[in-house]
Amino acid sequence: MAVVRMASMAFVGPVEEIERVALLLLQQGCFEPVSPMVMMEGRPLSGRFRSFRSNRYDALLEKLEGVWGQIGHVAPQVPLGEYPQADFKSLEEQVDSLAHMGSGWRARIDSLSLERVRFAGILALTRAVHETGRSLMDIVPEPNSMAIMGVLSKENWQRLREASQTTPALALPLAIEGDRVATVVFCSSDYQSEVEKICASVHMKVFTRTLADLAPYDDVKELESRLASIEAELISYQEMPERYVRENIHELERLYGIVYAMQRVYTLCQLRLEFSGMMTLAGWIPRALCEPLKEQLAEEAPHTIVMVKEDEELKESNTLPTLLKNLPGVRKFQEIVRLYSLPAYDELDPTFAVCVSFCLFFGMMFGDVGHGLMLMLATWLMVKKGKMGKPLGAVMQIAGMSAVVFGFLYGSVFGDEELIRPLWLSPMKDVDLLMPVAVGVGVLFLSLGNLFRVWNCAKKRKWGEALFSPEGLAGLLFYWLAVLSVVLALGESGAPWMKSSCTALMFFLFLVMGFSNLLSRWIFGEEPAGEGGAVHAFSLFHTMLSFISNTASFVRLAAFALNHAGLCGAVVMLGEMVEQAPGGRVLNGFVIIAGHLVIVALEGLIVFIQTLRLEYYEFFGKFFQGGGRSFEPVLWRR
Repeated sequence: MAVVRMASMAFVGPVEEIERVALLLLQQGCFEPVSPMVMMEGRPLSGRFRSFRSNRYDALLEKLEGVWGQIGHVAPQVPLGEYPQADFKSLEEQVDSLAHMGSGWRARIDSLSLERVRFAGILALTRAVHETGRSLMDIVPEPNSMAIMGVLSKENWQRLREASQTTPALALPLAIEGDRVATVVFCSSDYQSEVEKICASVHMKVFTRTLADLAPYDDVKELESRLASIEAELISYQEMPERYVRENIHELERLYGIVYAMQRVYTLCQLRLEFSGMMTLAGWIPRALCEPLKEQLAEEAPHTIVMVKEDEELKESNTLPTLLKNLPGVRKFQEIVRLYSLPAYDELDPTFAVCVSFCLFFGMMFGDVGHGLMLMLATWLMVKKGKMGKPLGAVMQIAGMSAVVFGFLYGSVFGDEELIRPLWLSPMKDVDLLMPVAVGVGVLFLSLGNLFRVWNCAKKRKWGEALFSPEGLAGLLFYWLAVLSVVLALGESGAPWMKSSCTALMFFLFLVMGFSNLLSRWIFGEEPAGEGGAVHAFSLFHTMLSFISNTASFVRLAAFALNHAGLCGAVVMLGEMVEQAPGGRVLNGFVIIAGHLVIVALEGLIVFIQTLRLEYYEFFGKFFQGGGRSFEPVLWRR
């Protein structure tokens, strides 16, 4: 439940060994590559290496996937494992050979398909003419008559037909094969130029321009034989890719596996440096994995030099990526933290505190057994139908569970606080207890936020800010004394010396906070962040006011619990009012169901927003800065 400690790891060795190292890192899925200059800056060796910013295997893999598409198959899933290393030129030649073979098949299939629809059109025209007892040359005796025949798409055929209606020409469909239409356009030679322009505008592939060109195709039986031959050859070519895959499936999968593996390897090595057969690779890795990895590489890459820098050695620690590590249930609330900002590397991870506080805040404001179950069911349905993302859905499911738990604590089922006995208190009956509890929860979590601020400052060695600032330990003690003074005043208890002692200590702490910059400089030698006296005084005044406003903000925990009970009561009253009308029982049931649906949808949304407000403004505002950069390792899957 923290930010994972990172280290920078660099590898220098022969290209073949670094490729094996990269494959091992891909198998672990825990390495984010960076420029090796992070490790080698300032050393003479760094200037002799050649840098890279591209991956030549990207285009090769894309071409190979295109080959799989050409042969009518989807590229296989490549399992994570060991793959033989291969020379790029050799792989490129094999892929080019497959691509050339696939494109040849595709070109021949397209050509035969075009020929089939063409001869199907000619055959249809010839049969139609022969059925009238004439030949093709008999139907247009005038020498200036034109018959333009060709093939075009169905969409363009519609355009051609519409255009022919405004031109002295007759367009007739002869045969349809898939998306292609064989057509003939009859016109006078006087309009040949205009008709040809129309045909060109609809991308018509013209085969003949006069019936005289069709004279060789006047024999129906010969046309049928030619068409059957074309169809047989087309079927043969269409079966070739499947037959080839069936006969060479293992070789094809092996080639794709190698190219895929090398593409992932050089994606991880994209920021590498190379020189005379040597390669250097660097990146971020969880510190706990460094030693086991070094031991493994000692056997698998004996000629590779491994260099490790711990995070303490790195000058620019703010460049270190952030990787959060939490328990499975807590991990779902990382999205709530990310929605605000990712923690910086040297900052405390608040995910566990957010998990606890989110469930507590939401449950206190929306505690109801029935409504909590409705919220869980609605969330499940929305996630299943793709209307809600899984991360948010998981958070809302847990929030619904929290509402159910607090429903039992409140004894509330669909707003009815008489149906079951409360395990703790009833919001409508125990307001005097609920209000102090809500404020107490606020004091607890605001104090936790201040403690987190102290922790963050201590990690950064900012001892003066951690001890003396209004957001540090001095401010926290001042806040506790202020709360104690209010409790003593309201309860009219405690000896006078206790009240006077609290006042004196608060005055002393106020002075400490007022002179925090001077104390930090005098005791720890720290220079403040360049703020003047006026700015510091205003900041102190703002902090004092925030103690009051932030604490008062937690009264909403009780207020929304009361609001929930009040809304449910209003729904019941409205249902009783309509029950006196004709069909009153049906109307009552409709009002009750609709009212509870509105409560779950509308109040559930409002309570969710109010919970986020308490998290982000009151709690995170005390300590959280964010601005972290996510750890993004190169994974095996693209």
